[in-house]
Amino acid sequence: MLFEKSSKNKKKRYEYVFDFFAYGYIALIFILLFSIALTSVASITGDEIKGVDILNSLAQIATALAFVFAVFQYRKNSDKERQNIIAAEAKLLTTRMAEVADKARENQRYTIEDINSFTILMSNLGCDFMAIYEALTDDIHKAMVRMRWQDMHYNHLSKTLRHYTIDKLFENEGLEKNFKGYSFYNSRIDSSIQSKDKVFQEYFFSLKVLNEMRIGDEIVSKVESLSSFESYYFDNETTNDLMYGLLSRLNFKVSAPFLAAIKEKKKE
Repeated sequence: MLFEKSSKNKKKRYEYVFDFFAYGYIALIFILLFSIALTSVASITGDEIKGVDILNSLAQIATALAFVFAVFQYRKNSDKERQNIIAAEAKLLTTRMAEVADKARENQRYTIEDINSFTILMSNLGCDFMAIYEALTDDIHKAMVRMRWQDMHYNHLSKTLRHYTIDKLFENEGLEKNFKGYSFYNSRIDSSIQSKDKVFQEYFFSLKVLNEMRIGDEIVSKVESLSSFESYYFDNETTNDLMYGLLSRLNFKVSAPFLAAIKEKKKE
């Protein structure tokens, strides 16, 4: 499977066959040693060992081994059930993330408060998801959850993040787009913006406006910290395993240019 990582702990078929014969060989040796031990005891005590005694002893050992196997199987099934529950919860969280993103995108009149509510809620969901994802050990389950998360990110979250622009926020908040001869619109055609790679132009445009406009500092101060949000959805180390199977890598400045500009401005 494309999104399934090969596990070093995963056994191949011939290894299972080898284990079967190995355990069988060990069991045979154990039975032989047990028989020798009984014979030795009998020779020391002078008692005769009847066949029924040997069978009874072997039956007791078999019962004990069956109990041990039952406990092992129970623990194995319990772990499998636990993985099923964790995987199901992880999938529900990705669905919840997608729903939150889609609902936020429906709001065309968003304000700074709306952006804060969205990023805080998504950060909380991201924290819950990562805690559950790290508890997943089954390769198949991780592959399925990985696909769900990637779908959520590219088809829901990224669309909502591109929906947040500095142009639209100024309109929604009723902010003036001209200040001391500086035109908000001139930044679009400024050489310092046009010279940048096209995928980064929106980010540098947003950053320029925040730097040039007096209201920029006030906007940045009202936006809550974006560190957790960026960490759960764009940090390379955090999302590395979740992005397995894809050649592309996530970039906060490309997917969320306005929010990335605010985060950069907060460093000053």
